[in-house]
Amino acid sequence: MDTIKLIISQIKGKTAKNGMWLYLLQIFNTVIPLVTLPYFARVLSTETNGSIVIALNAYGYLQVLVEYGFALSATRKVALAPDDIKRTSNLFTRVFFSRIILASIGMAIALGYWGIYHDHPEQSICLLIMSACSYGYCLQLNWFFQGIQDMKYISITNIIGRSTLVLLTFLLVKSREDIYIYAVLTAILPFFSGIIGLIIARKKYELRFVKISFQEVIDELKDGFLVFTTSLSSKVFGAIGVTLLGIFCEKSEVGIYGYIQRIPNVMVMAWAPIAQVLYPISSQRMQKSFADGKRFVYSVRKIIIIVFALAALLISVFSNPLIKFAFGEEYAARSYWVIPLLAWVVVSINNNFLGHQILLSSGHDKEYSKCFQINVAITMVLNLAFILLWDCTGASFAPLVSELCLTVMEIYQIKKIEQKLYQE
Repeated sequence: MDTIKLIISQIKGKTAKNGMWLYLLQIFNTVIPLVTLPYFARVLSTETNGSIVIALNAYGYLQVLVEYGFALSATRKVALAPDDIKRTSNLFTRVFFSRIILASIGMAIALGYWGIYHDHPEQSICLLIMSACSYGYCLQLNWFFQGIQDMKYISITNIIGRSTLVLLTFLLVKSREDIYIYAVLTAILPFFSGIIGLIIARKKYELRFVKISFQEVIDELKDGFLVFTTSLSSKVFGAIGVTLLGIFCEKSEVGIYGYIQRIPNVMVMAWAPIAQVLYPISSQRMQKSFADGKRFVYSVRKIIIIVFALAALLISVFSNPLIKFAFGEEYAARSYWVIPLLAWVVVSINNNFLGHQILLSSGHDKEYSKCFQINVAITMVLNLAFILLWDCTGASFAPLVSELCLTVMEIYQIKKIEQKLYQE
């Protein structure tokens, strides 16, 4: 009863509205793949889909580089002083130019990738196209809207942009020869949503560019570095399997695995807005008291984990007919790959409560980063060993095992913090 009252007290006013807007976006983002993926599974061959999956997977690393962890580090700064527009404008300018530098580094990496894999033109050229589009992330203001807890603009800008691009995709992508058009339309969304977000932030909140020094940009990069390393590690958890599959397996198998992997990703998308809404609240709770903040996080976690575990179980039971209906017979023959991936989602949601909502929101970036730095090595070793032994089946189990290792380390760090606070 106390847990229910605690949660109800947090879903009033702005918090409830933020949750509804983010869930509107996530419902939209969930429905879109349900429409587009079956279309592309049939219009494009499994080999072409394999090239796209490999390119998108590599692009995901560059996305993490450009986003850099500002979604957490910059969000926390805004959340602690949401009404200080002068300070926020300075932060916005620092983040923008930091991302320009990072996007340029990403473009250089993509050129190097093309030089190495020029004998695989589809995947290497797709990555170059996507990397050029990554400059759109410099315009993204999701961190700002999340920090001031006015998240409807995240939903509005993304829904408008994605709707336009999905329509263009259906009109222009008709066969495997249109793969480069597909690459452009897949990666250009940040430009659309970023420009719309900038217009809104300038008119409503008077957010603007201000004069800053190069040292301030360097300082902002330093502030976000620990969060970036954990964000990169988080990306490795979900992406290293496809990376290694692209090296050791046939493209057609990678294509099938990549599409099956999208099913648990729908659950991740359903969880994302909850995490976004909770993070500023957790940060404020932790500022007052670590014990109070932990109690709040654990109370919410209890209910969320039960809901997602039941959803994962239901999808697992009906995985074969579901995949057959969505993608076809060739994909359904590998439907068992989805079961350990669904279990991984549930464990990763639990780890978000332990890592993001407790360690990061309380300012223990170093402890959180340490867990991830160790676990990224574990993840890479497990994926390499499992893929060499069992191919795509191994790739579907490796994230679950590595995520369980992370759970143990995060619990250990939380207990250490509590012991230290108790001694003080």
